[in-house]
Amino acid sequence: MNTNFLEQVLPPAHVPLSEFQALISLLDDTDETVCRAVRQKLKSYGGSIVPCLRNIWATGQATKDEHILHSLVLVIQSFQQDALLELLEMVKESGDTGKDIDLETAVILLSRFGYPETEPATMKQQLDAIALRIHALFMKAPVHNELNLLLSINQAFFEEEAFYGAEDKEYHDPDNSYLFTLLHGKRGIPISLCAVYLLVAERTGVSLQGVGMPAHFIVYHPELDIFIDTFNKGAFLSRDDCKRFIQGAGFTYETSMLGRVSNVAILLRMIRNLVFAYTKRGNNWEIAALQEISTAIVEMMNQEDS
Repeated sequence: MNTNFLEQVLPPAHVPLSEFQALISLLDDTDETVCRAVRQKLKSYGGSIVPCLRNIWATGQATKDEHILHSLVLVIQSFQQDALLELLEMVKESGDTGKDIDLETAVILLSRFGYPETEPATMKQQLDAIALRIHALFMKAPVHNELNLLLSINQAFFEEEAFYGAEDKEYHDPDNSYLFTLLHGKRGIPISLCAVYLLVAERTGVSLQGVGMPAHFIVYHPELDIFIDTFNKGAFLSRDDCKRFIQGAGFTYETSMLGRVSNVAILLRMIRNLVFAYTKRGNNWEIAALQEISTAIVEMMNQEDS
């Protein structure tokens, strides 16, 4: 292997450079025992190594040797598979205990499927920072009530942090569903924006509910009886507004369509959105992996209902 390209790829600070370079230089070894040992060692560095592996891929060196490419893909996919297995175990435990899953843990694990370098502590710090900004805005409000707190959430979320709905041409990009990229780019689809909104609101002491309308996902504030459309910059909606939207989308309105959905249901809908997004791109491995966990979650939910 021509190792000159390794000068362009630096591993995370906790990974010795010489050790990393030595491992990468062995990726084209035809001995599967050697390759397996290299892959295991690379994985032991944790998900933060994945951007480095992507960079090696991007240099073009990997594409010159299918054996190298195969090893890189296997390491990355092993991280992705671990994230899905943790998700599945969490859903199973929730079914055993009769409690809903923790939404924050779920969206972080799902983010680790798309981006194994997702660090839970970093994600939490970013969410905490938004919540602190909301608190600062609320303290300046002339009256401290639920409506002004909600207005403070919207101001911080949509005006200052500038979260917004993905445009048509980029709507089906998988990045719009992952917490890692959403907190960075501030662009998402309805359900992913709602998930982040729910997590931030929870930090401010506001108890909101996810509402899975047909073809759209929104948030509900029970105390104020207000629906919030996070895809449209936090627009407030009434029940009649929601009913008109549902009917305009070609569905027969039922009151249950505005009911609270569980966190498991939110996770399942996010996974299905990702399946569709990856289908548009032809990413067969991701499609199969996500469909498998989706089927397993549905089976668990059906067992709970039976």
